[in-house]
Amino acid sequence: MISSHTFVSFSFDDLGRKFNHALNIIHFKPTLAFAFVSIEFPLPQITDLFNEQHIALFGTTTGGEILFYKKINHIGERSAVIVLTDISPDCFSLYFEKKGDLSSFELGRSLGDKIFSSYQHPSVIIGSSGILMDGQALVDGILSKTGKQLPMFGGLAGDDARFEKTFVFTERFISDNGALVLVFNQNKIEVSGMTASGWISLGAEFTVDRSEGNTVFEINGLPALDMYMDYLSVKEEDLPAIAMEYPFMVKNDGGTAVLRAITGIDKKQRSLVFSGTVAQGSTVSFSTSPGFEIMENTREKIIDCHLRENRTDLLLLFSCIARHVALGPLISTEIKLASIKWKRPLAGFFTYGEIGNDENGECSFHNHSFTLALLREKRN
Repeated sequence: MISSHTFVSFSFDDLGRKFNHALNIIHFKPTLAFAFVSIEFPLPQITDLFNEQHIALFGTTTGGEILFYKKINHIGERSAVIVLTDISPDCFSLYFEKKGDLSSFELGRSLGDKIFSSYQHPSVIIGSSGILMDGQALVDGILSKTGKQLPMFGGLAGDDARFEKTFVFTERFISDNGALVLVFNQNKIEVSGMTASGWISLGAEFTVDRSEGNTVFEINGLPALDMYMDYLSVKEEDLPAIAMEYPFMVKNDGGTAVLRAITGIDKKQRSLVFSGTVAQGSTVSFSTSPGFEIMENTREKIIDCHLRENRTDLLLLFSCIARHVALGPLISTEIKLASIKWKRPLAGFFTYGEIGNDENGECSFHNHSFTLALLREKRN
C-alpha cells in the first residue's frame, strides 16, 4: 500500500514549517511528492526544500488547489497542496523537458520516447506549462510513440485565472514552457481513472476557415476574435477569462466532439489561441454548462469507476477551472463524492486542460472535464 501524508499551506513559511514537521512525525521516509501550488508561491524555495531532502517532486502551478481527506475539504485559491508518498524509487521515473524551439507535438514525441523506454508496461501522470502549449498535439506526440492505450492522466498548469504564465517544476527544475511526466511501472504501481464532462452545444455551427494547430485565425469568413466577441457580445478585455464559460465544441469525423477552451488572444492578428488543436475545416459550435446536470453526469461516472476499481491508495484530481466557475461552491459536491467512495486522500488542482483515458481505454486531451487518476500499489 502507498503511504501518504497531505497538508495545505497558505504561505511559504507555513509550508516550510508543515513540511519539516511532517518529516519528524510520519512513519515513512518520503521518496516522491506532489505539489499543486498557486502562482504566488516562490517556486525556487519550494524546489530547494524537496531537493535538500532528496525527494522527487511533481509540481504544477494551478487555477485553484484541492485536498479532500477525512475532515479536510479544501478548495482554495492562493494556497499550496502537498502530498508526500513512500513510492519506491525503482517503481517510477520522473522526466522534465523544456519546449524551447520544439513544436508541442515534437515535445510530446521526445517525452514519448522516454516513457516507452522506461518500463515494459508504463503509466503516466503528466503536467504541462505554457499558455500557448497545444495540449492535444502534446498528447498526440506522446501517443505516437506509446500507443493510444497508454494510461495517462494529468493537466495543463494554471496561474489563478490570469492567463499570463504557468509553470511546472521538479525538485531541480522549473519551466514556464515545458512538460514533466511521472512514469510508473504499471506492474508495480497501477494507474487507472475516469473522465467526465457534461457541457452541451448551444446549437449554431460554424466552420473554421483558417487555423494552425491550436491558433484559429478565421471562422465563417470573419477574424476569429471578432466573430467570438460579436457572437457573445463581449469586449476584448473580457477575454480570455469569460471564455472559460463558453468553450468551442469541435466535431470529429466520427460524430463525437471535444471541447476546446481559449487560453489566449492575439489582438493584432485577431486570432484565438486554444488549449488544444482546432483543425482547419472543422465544424465548431459554442457550448455551455447545463448547470446541475453536469454534476449528475460526473456522479454517474464516479459510481461506474468505483464499481470497476474499488481499491486505491491515492486519488489525483485534474478538474477544469471552468467547472469551478460554472458550479461555484457546488463544485465540492462532485469532489466529495469521489473522496467518500474511495475513502483515500484526494489531491489535485483546477487546470487549463485535462488529459485522461476514456471508457475504451484511449487517452486524449480534454477541456471542462473532471479527470480523476487512481494510484495503487499492486498486490503480489
